[in-house]
Amino acid sequence: MMEEAVEEICLQGFDPYGEPVVRRTAAGRLWLGFEFMPPSWADDSIRVDLGPWDDFDRRLADAIEVPVVWEDREWFYIDNPRPDTVQAIQDFLLVVRKDLDSNSSAE
Repeated sequence: MMEEAVEEICLQGFDPYGEPVVRRTAAGRLWLGFEFMPPSWADDSIRVDLGPWDDFDRRLADAIEVPVVWEDREWFYIDNPRPDTVQAIQDFLLVVRKDLDSNSSAE
């Protein structure tokens, strides 16, 4: 169950139809929420089966260097974020978007 947020940080540049948000709790935990997972711009054929998105939690955890729990389809929980975790999440999301845009334009 998600704790009440004391701060919300909107992230930009990942999904124009529903940008992600990071909610910080009073205890300092983070919840990363998406409007769509996979994002709205992902291939429609993977809406039920997550396809290349099925390990998103692992890739996110590797990139931000803290454990991530995939709580449900659109919410990810970070119990012990570092001071730079929100910026690391933003950087990761921009890289993911850029990489996937590059791959789809090369096909």
